[in-house]
Amino acid sequence: MRTPSEVLTLKETVIDGNYCIGCGICTTVVGSPFKVKMDEYGNYVAYIDKMINYDESVDLLDVCPFSGVSKNEDDLGAILYPNNQRDSYLGNYLKCYAGYVSYDSFREKGSSGGFGKWLGYILLKERKIDYFIQLVPNETQRSDVPLFNYKVFENPNEVLAGSRSSYYPSTLGSIIDHIRSVEGRYAITGIPCFIKALRLLSLKDSVVRERLKYTVGIVCGGMKSANQSKMIGWFLGVHPSNLTAIDFRGKLDDKPASHKVYKVWSNKDNLVRSKVDKEIFGCEDYGSGFFKPHACDYCDDVVNETSDISIGDAWLPKYVNDSKGTSILVVRNKEILSLLQEQMTVNAIFLDEISKEDVIKSQDGGFRHRREGLSYRIARKEKEGKWYPQKRVEANQNKITKKRQRIYSLREELSLLSHMAFLEALRQNNLNVFTSRMKKPLKKYMTARRKSIIHRLAKKIYGVSLRVFRAH
Repeated sequence: MRTPSEVLTLKETVIDGNYCIGCGICTTVVGSPFKVKMDEYGNYVAYIDKMINYDESVDLLDVCPFSGVSKNEDDLGAILYPNNQRDSYLGNYLKCYAGYVSYDSFREKGSSGGFGKWLGYILLKERKIDYFIQLVPNETQRSDVPLFNYKVFENPNEVLAGSRSSYYPSTLGSIIDHIRSVEGRYAITGIPCFIKALRLLSLKDSVVRERLKYTVGIVCGGMKSANQSKMIGWFLGVHPSNLTAIDFRGKLDDKPASHKVYKVWSNKDNLVRSKVDKEIFGCEDYGSGFFKPHACDYCDDVVNETSDISIGDAWLPKYVNDSKGTSILVVRNKEILSLLQEQMTVNAIFLDEISKEDVIKSQDGGFRHRREGLSYRIARKEKEGKWYPQKRVEANQNKITKKRQRIYSLREELSLLSHMAFLEALRQNNLNVFTSRMKKPLKKYMTARRKSIIHRLAKKIYGVSLRVFRAH
């Protein structure tokens, strides 16, 4: 019997199973028939271009981050950082920090402590790279094009033009073409699955491997579709057909950094419309699952384990009340570590060294969902006899309470329903179609989660009381 080609296997498993994240790495392999497009739900997905006569022997599974065949984060970490200390949550790392950028307006104009933009700036300024690649907002004032795209920067002073955190889909195909065609040293920012995809491609492609000098990883709580931005804009008074720009991470001087401000722009006027996330339906709880791609629920990497440095929010009691924002950093590359230490001496940045436990605690919700929750989701897939990408988490690896199982199930339900309900709202040109379909399942989720929070708080108070009692 003839063995199916990797093209067919990739389509029948990752793509048909809705695990494609749209990174586009499969499109960059010579002989591949795949291209990427944004679908009606606002997610980038790969598809076979039937006009291309492709090579049936082409290898694709080893570059796809969700194929279940490619090397996992542990494998890549052992190749990339063999001498670093190892942690099952953080990967192979050197140091962990919390801090912010003191220099210029990077902290003010960036996410958290401003390190994402600043690293691009300083790497270019110190001539350690020739090009810095980051997501930038749509500058066309058109509403019929993606609101964010990757862009290549040469001038360090232009790096501030990049976006804050962009909860918006993107793809890497054209960027890979640029790296291959324009000689130089590159650094790029990306979410975990994108950095992993670049690492996998680098194992096969010597040009990409040689030119991609540094990867700046974003700590990830799951992506969102482009339709989420349309939904937010619609709630703020901008119809999806008029939305030209969105800012997901505005900051309030008198509020903790956890209070995110959404701002939107329309091609109909010059107004800036804004609301705090808690005031927007579906944005009250980022982890609820609204508009999340299915693939994100089958990823076990929270802190971007294959990147040279990971940057996220310092959701820790010591830092969270600072309205300007504070970053956590997990450093894996020795050259990046030296650069940070040098910049500390000239007061360009402020850093507190923190423990790995602090980093894990700062992202505990993400780890719980992508480890404990993933073991539950995998068990359900196995029970249903459905394919899923092989991960480092096994089915029923964790003992999960009925309450937690309900929360994980409701998140999946909210994710699926949000995509379908908003598409129907677009078709009927009526936002109320979306809210009416989502209110009941969202209420069920919030009720289940509230009970869980109360249970955990009571358990924590009991533990503290017990320690105090024993101390006396």
